Amino acid sequence: MEFLQMSAEEFRKRFAKNQGQESEKPAWLTKNNKFHAEKTTVEQKTFDSKKEAQRYVNLRHLEAAGVISNLECQKRFTLLAPFIYHGKKIRGIDYLADFCYIQDGQQIAEDVKSAITRKRPEYIIKKKLFMANYPDWIFREEI
Repeated sequence: MEFLQMSAEEFRKRFAKNQGQESEKPAWLTKNNKFHAEKTTVEQKTFDSKKEAQRYVNLRHLEAAGVISNLECQKRFTLLAPFIYHGKKIRGIDYLADFCYIQDGQQIAEDVKSAITRKRPEYIIKKKLFMANYPDWIFREEI
């Protein structure tokens, strides 16, 4: 079996996305969102979808109007701490809320989801674990 040897520069040129043009990454290395959502940037923050970015803009308006306070993006919640099982370290499970804020004295964690992602088993499990571990928080889904 014969192997082709080439430099990194030759590799980039050969596998460039647009033939004849250099690319930072080969076409096969570019990552597409599995749900075809487009990353969107607002106020130097990058969101996973246009829908999430629009919700951020709406929440910023509500915060400016005094309806909500303490708006945070991408807040991490530990659902299951790391542990040792028969001598093997098992990673913990975290949930990353799209937005967290306070409204009428209540702490709210909000997730922006499409109808498809809302039905995914891992999302459903994490949502239930969040509700069990953080009963003082209100969980909202923006669909």
